[in-house]
Amino acid sequence: MFTVRMQWKVGLAALLAVAVLAVPGAVVAKGPHGSIAQARQQPLGSTVTVVGVATSFTGAFFPNDNGFAIQDKKVGIYILDSLAADIQVGQVVRVTGTLTNSFAQVLSVAPTSIEVLGEANVPPPHPVKTGDVSEATEGRLVRIKGTIVSDIEDDAPYGFKFEVDDGTGPTFVFVNTGTGIDVSGLEQGQRVVIEGFSGEFLGEYEVDPVFQEDIRVLPSH
Repeated sequence: MFTVRMQWKVGLAALLAVAVLAVPGAVVAKGPHGSIAQARQQPLGSTVTVVGVATSFTGAFFPNDNGFAIQDKKVGIYILDSLAADIQVGQVVRVTGTLTNSFAQVLSVAPTSIEVLGEANVPPPHPVKTGDVSEATEGRLVRIKGTIVSDIEDDAPYGFKFEVDDGTGPTFVFVNTGTGIDVSGLEQGQRVVIEGFSGEFLGEYEVDPVFQEDIRVLPSH
C-alpha cells in the first residue's frame, strides 16, 4: 500500500518520452528523437531527448526530489532533477537524459542537460474515472471527480494522501509538500474534483495536484 516515502528519491513515476512539440519560434527535436511512443519502447539505459510543456514546476514534489513533469499532447514524462533550472509551468523544455527504472516498476528520465525553448499552452487535464487511473494515464495531467473515501493522512515530511472514488474504484491523491497546497479544509465524505499528474508509487496509482486550485470541493447535496 501507500506507506511512508522514506526511500522515494525519484519523485513521482512517469512515462518516458521523446516528444515533438510545435511551438512558434522554438527549435524542437524531430524524427526518431521527437517521438514519445518510440522513447517508451527503448531499453533501460538508453539516452533519449525529451521535449514537452512543463506541467509542474521545479520542486513541486519536494522533498522527494527537485524534478518536474512535462507533457506533449496526450503523453507525459517526469524529469528526476531540474539540474538547478527553475522550470515553470508552461515552459517548453528539451531534456536529454537516461531512461531508468524507478522501484522496478516504472520508467523515468535522469537528465544530463536541460534547455528551455520557449512557452506554450499546458495540455488540458484528461477526464478519467478513478478506477481508470493506471499505466494508461501515467505521466499525463488527468482530472478525477468523486468522493473522498478515506481520512486525510499525514505522510510527513512528504505530504498528505487520501483516496477518492467515483464508484469505479478508489485511487490515491497525494499532495506533495513542495506544492504548498493547504489540505486543512478536506475531509472524508466530501465530493471533490482533483486535477494533477498521474503517477505511481510502490504499485499504487495516484493523482498528484500541483496548485491549490487543482483541488475543488463540490457543494454538498
